[in-house]
Amino acid sequence: MSEDNDDSTSVLEMIMNPNKTLANWFVSLGLLGLLLAILNLAGCIHPSYRVSWGGVFTLETTNKAFGSIEDASAFVASDAIFMALCAGLVFLGFRTINQQEGGVAAWFKSIFVNETWPALADPSVGGWSRLAGAWCLLLGVVNYLYFGLNSVGWIDPGVYSVTIALLSFGLALNYFSFAPEGDENLD
Repeated sequence: MSEDNDDSTSVLEMIMNPNKTLANWFVSLGLLGLLLAILNLAGCIHPSYRVSWGGVFTLETTNKAFGSIEDASAFVASDAIFMALCAGLVFLGFRTINQQEGGVAAWFKSIFVNETWPALADPSVGGWSRLAGAWCLLLGVVNYLYFGLNSVGWIDPGVYSVTIALLSFGLALNYFSFAPEGDENLD
């Protein structure tokens, strides 16, 4: 078997040296995971539960995923493993982002200063697709933060469902707005 066809090496290479898009996902998911881990340790992730990340990721084959906030341990080994995995994702993502022009500072600025947010108020900036996409993205983030802060619903399935639907539609509509126009005469 030649090394050109070794899929495990290419997947490992892709994970260890992500491209710009994958690096953005790594940082986003890693930071979300670290936020959830810290909230779990503080007892603020849910009004009555603590999360065992080992139980969640093994579908409760190793231990229960949720325990009562009164009797569950505040810190277990799976918390440390989960935090290390999330920190690893953030590290790998930022390592790639830091190699780009402007580094992490330019990346952070690009979250707020880009071609999407001006479309919130003006559809002529990118069309109706970008306007709808920008609003879906904004509403998705606001929904998650509102219910997380107001109702301690950081791990609520309903909040996740609405948030993920809004963010998915927002990303899809935003990417669609950048697609070149097709030929009107499709014969």
